[in-house]
Amino acid sequence: MQPTLILMAIGLFSVAALWMTAWLGRRADLVDRPSGRKKHAGDIPLTGGVAIFATLMFGTMVLTIPPYTTASLMIAGGLVIVSVYDDYKHLNAILRLALHFGAGVLLATTGGIAVSRVGNLLGVGNIPLLMLSVPLSGLAVAGLCNAYNMIDGIDGLAASLIALPLATLFFLAHSAGHEGAGFVLLTLIPCMVFLLFNLGPNSAMLPKIFLGDAGSVTLGFLTAASMVYFSQGEDAVIRPVMGLWLVALPLMDTIATMVGRWRHGASLTKADRSHLHYLLVDQGMSPRIALTLLLAYASACVVVGLALESAPESLSLLVFLVVFIGHCGYVRRRRRESALQRTMQRL
Repeated sequence: MQPTLILMAIGLFSVAALWMTAWLGRRADLVDRPSGRKKHAGDIPLTGGVAIFATLMFGTMVLTIPPYTTASLMIAGGLVIVSVYDDYKHLNAILRLALHFGAGVLLATTGGIAVSRVGNLLGVGNIPLLMLSVPLSGLAVAGLCNAYNMIDGIDGLAASLIALPLATLFFLAHSAGHEGAGFVLLTLIPCMVFLLFNLGPNSAMLPKIFLGDAGSVTLGFLTAASMVYFSQGEDAVIRPVMGLWLVALPLMDTIATMVGRWRHGASLTKADRSHLHYLLVDQGMSPRIALTLLLAYASACVVVGLALESAPESLSLLVFLVVFIGHCGYVRRRRRESALQRTMQRL
């Protein structure tokens, strides 16, 4: 089949899958309802992730686009099932984190995709992880699954921040003739189609739909797997430190939020509106403007990372840490302004 026909088939199947799962989500009452921190209008189906995974299965089984490894796709399927149940019943946060860590361990062992080296981060040579490879892979997957799950707070944000590293990896892998480029594209296309539904007018033909945990968690897993897959071995297309730049915003937002909750004695696992996207919206910025600014910020981080790919890895890590410190300082100031604003409104 011609590449153009393959792309069209993936896109059309994505549209059909998203429309069908939105309908099924409403029938099965798998919907997100407005609440204290959720300010969307009406009940929105949480089935975007199911549709995206269905597209992956269509691409691998019907269009014969090979996944990184068969086991990695099976693990992703397991995460979809667990996450759909989580959307229904809301699993304990610790149990959810343990399951995500377990998925990362399985990816490193049975899936054959593991962080074996982190590069020359300290200027002393390429650091092998040896026995730390499997647990570090588990931590990387669990961290990214939860980072995307936590940043999924305004329309289009999580999917855009997933599409960004996937698009970057596809461009680099395709340019290098890497065999894994096809599966990255297969993951990227339904993410882009999902954005049409998520950001669209919520009409009968284009119903609004959310990723749900099945989407944010599973795509977080696949993004982590992609970065590990393309940063290890002799045919790597990026250095390991580039992975930090590809997911800079969700990673920094998660850490800054956790640190902020810890400093204020709040539960680390209780959802709140202390994420940067919520702070921007709560202080008067429209969700679409906040989305645009945050996507531009994340894109700038990717550009900086790419610019530093030929520099020493230790320098790239140092610059990333400087950006991270600046990010934390900015978020802290925004939180203070938001708290002062709430105090003034009560007076």
